Amino acid sequence: MASDRALEIIEALAPLLAHHRSTWAARCQAYGLSMTGFQVLALLEMDGAMPMSHLAEKIGVALPNATGIVGRMAERGIVERSHDASDRRIVLVGLTDEGRRLIGEMESVRRARMTRLFGALDPAQQDRLLQTVHDLRAAAARLHDQPDTPPEHLPA
Repeated sequence: MASDRALEIIEALAPLLAHHRSTWAARCQAYGLSMTGFQVLALLEMDGAMPMSHLAEKIGVALPNATGIVGRMAERGIVERSHDASDRRIVLVGLTDEGRRLIGEMESVRRARMTRLFGALDPAQQDRLLQTVHDLRAAAARLHDQPDTPPEHLPA
């Protein structure tokens, strides 16, 4: 069960996170990407090229839907499809140089925004935030192998 303090932290962060999601969605739209398209780019950046069926599973859509999403992204030149050398029935999806450039550009914009935000804090606040981020990363590492469980107040 989440502590009252954890819920208080979540509530305090909610407006900041909502603004971040809205800004991120607008940025994706400006680049001609849906949020799902961005998720595809992020997965391919992290995991490298993968079979279409695996990608569909990771983004939580049916294979025909994933095929359509990837097809539109391939038309824009940000992902490419190829056949697996050992089994030509398997369609692999990977980033193109243009896809990597797009991710880099979006990351650059995100970093600039975060730099402005953290720069608005005084040095003592920056030090506290940095220590808190280190503590948060350590907690995340401890929880990494534990399965996610839905909060008690939300339907599963």
